[in-house]
Amino acid sequence: MKITVIGGGPVGLTYCALLQQGGHSVRLWSQTHPDGLNQRFDGTFSGDHVIPGAGSLEDAVKDADVVLLARCAQGMQDVLDRLAPILDGQTVIFSAELSFGSIYLAHALMRSQARAGIVSWSTTVATAQRRDGVVRVGTVRDVIDMAVSGGMDAQDGLRLCQELFGDRFRLKSSPALIGMSNLNPPIHLANSLANLTRIERAEDWENYQCITPVVGRMIEALDTERLALAGRFGFEVRDVFDHYMMTFPGIRRGSVSEMAQQVYERAPGTMGPRSLETRYITEDVPFGLIPLCELGRRSGVPMPLHEAAIGTLSTYLGRDFRAQNGMLETVVAELQDLLGAATS
Repeated sequence: MKITVIGGGPVGLTYCALLQQGGHSVRLWSQTHPDGLNQRFDGTFSGDHVIPGAGSLEDAVKDADVVLLARCAQGMQDVLDRLAPILDGQTVIFSAELSFGSIYLAHALMRSQARAGIVSWSTTVATAQRRDGVVRVGTVRDVIDMAVSGGMDAQDGLRLCQELFGDRFRLKSSPALIGMSNLNPPIHLANSLANLTRIERAEDWENYQCITPVVGRMIEALDTERLALAGRFGFEVRDVFDHYMMTFPGIRRGSVSEMAQQVYERAPGTMGPRSLETRYITEDVPFGLIPLCELGRRSGVPMPLHEAAIGTLSTYLGRDFRAQNGMLETVVAELQDLLGAATS
């Protein structure tokens, strides 16, 4: 199968390697690596992979069966606006459904009268970081929730994902549910706030080790608000405890902090961010959390901890995170239409 991966970060590069290992024809469209690259990997798997570049976005899409979006959320709107008019029956996979980008793409496809199948994943297939030019693959997840839209048959979408990355996907009813299932934004928000000076001073710190009992308690409380929002629309989404159990098979169930310490002890070396420009903040807050808060306000579900944590981080950094999400109004309006009277 011919797949174009859009996004040259560590996760996007890991997808290219995994797909090549599966015998697929892969190209990368990335402004950072326009001509492709030879990339070394270590961790869960190791070796060198030659990843060809795709040239222009038009070329990247034209000959592809599947377009796999692993781009940072800040650049998502521009890519989707450019992508929608040139799609012609391909399947677009969102890895992961952080920004409700699939909702935005469906709206853009309707405007441009183009067609595409859309698949939303609740999280990434793999975790990965780049250090000193090497991509370290932390884990390949066993279970990933997914949903389809754009008129795509659900079973066709499931079979496609299985062909690409194996039998690890579970079908869910709605991309809105998938968007509410992403646990990374609240986890990253709590850990970033508690370790903000480490990030600012570019210190080396272990991500999972620093999910201490106080950080874990905040993550659990944020999760309670997220679950209440999902429940408002009749969605059953996995909680943070199941998230850890599914992401890291073999750990013992406990508090969030206890499970995070097990992850650290088993495989140290997953480092926390060393810059205030980390995706933990610049992506997860405006694109992952603010849409949930706005949906909560419009549907009468209070999310005071989310609001307070975002407000605190905004004050620390002197930023208006809401203004940084140009998709927000379209996404929330489309979600209201999709979810119907529950938001009125």
